[in-house]
Amino acid sequence: MEKKQITEETKEKKQILQPKNDVVFQALFTRGKESITKALIEDILNIKVHSLELDKSKDLLNENTEDKNGRLDLRAVINDNIECDIEIQLSSHEKMLERFLYYWAKVYAANLQIGDKYSCLKKTISIIILDDEIEDFKEITKSHTKWQIREEEYLKKILTPYLQIDIIELPKAIKEYEKDRKNEMLQWMVFLENPENEEVGKIMEKNDGIKEAKEELDKISQDNILRRMALKAELARMDQEQLMYEARRDGKAEGIKEGIKENQLEIAKKMLKEKMQIDIIIKFTGLTEEEIMQIK
Repeated sequence: MEKKQITEETKEKKQILQPKNDVVFQALFTRGKESITKALIEDILNIKVHSLELDKSKDLLNENTEDKNGRLDLRAVINDNIECDIEIQLSSHEKMLERFLYYWAKVYAANLQIGDKYSCLKKTISIIILDDEIEDFKEITKSHTKWQIREEEYLKKILTPYLQIDIIELPKAIKEYEKDRKNEMLQWMVFLENPENEEVGKIMEKNDGIKEAKEELDKISQDNILRRMALKAELARMDQEQLMYEARRDGKAEGIKEGIKENQLEIAKKMLKEKMQIDIIIKFTGLTEEEIMQIK
C-alpha cells in the first residue's frame, strides 16, 4: 500500500521549471531566500556579503512622462552601501548595451532625492546574464566581463568605482566551465542553463548555494499558479520576437512601430486575462504601467 502511494506521488510531480524564465528567476531569488541570492552574488562578484536587503522596489519609474520606464528582475542592497540589480536577458536587440547603461543610471540616480547630498549616492552594480553572445564582444573569449569608465591611455585609472556593469554571456560560460569546473560563478551558469543537467548533481555535492537553489526550485516548480505565469511569460516573449522577425523579414520600414505597439497591447490583454503581475507584463511588452492600466 505504501509503495503504491509513493509511486502515485512521484507520477504527480511536475517537470522542473527553468530558472532562466523571468518569472521563475524572480520567485527563486526573491521569495524569502536571502541565502540563495547571497551565494549567487558572492560567486559572481567575488565579494563577501555580510548583509543583504532584498525588499527594494524593482520599479524604475520616473515622473517625467517622456522618460522610459522599466522593471528589474532583482534589486538589492549589499552590505548597506552597494546597490545591485540582477537581470536575466533572454532576447537580444541592437540597442541592448545602451539599455543596460540606461537601467544602471536609473538605479544609481534613484538613491538621490531632492535636497540630498551627493554623499548619499551608492556604488551601483548591474549584473546582466545573457542567453546569447554579444556581437560586439566576439573578440572577448571570457564569459564574464566587468565594465567601468577608464581613461583612454591610462587604462588602469578608473574615473569612479561607483559605476560597474557585469555582463555574463551564458553560451560562453557553459564552454568555459568545461575547462574550469571549480569556478563557482560558472557553476551557477550551468545551473541556470539546465538545472536537470547531470553535472548540476555533481556541483551540488560541493556548492551549498546551488544545492539550496535546486531544492527551492524543485519546490516552487510544483506551484500551479507560478507554472502558468512562467508559461504565459515565455509565450509573450516568443510572440514579441516573432513580430520583430517578421517585420525585419518583410522590410516593413513604415508602420513597424504601430505594428509592434498593437502586438504589445494584444499580448498585455492576454496576460491581464491570465491575471499576471503588472511588473511581468511591463518586462515582456515594454509598455508603461499607465498604458497597461488603460487596457483594464
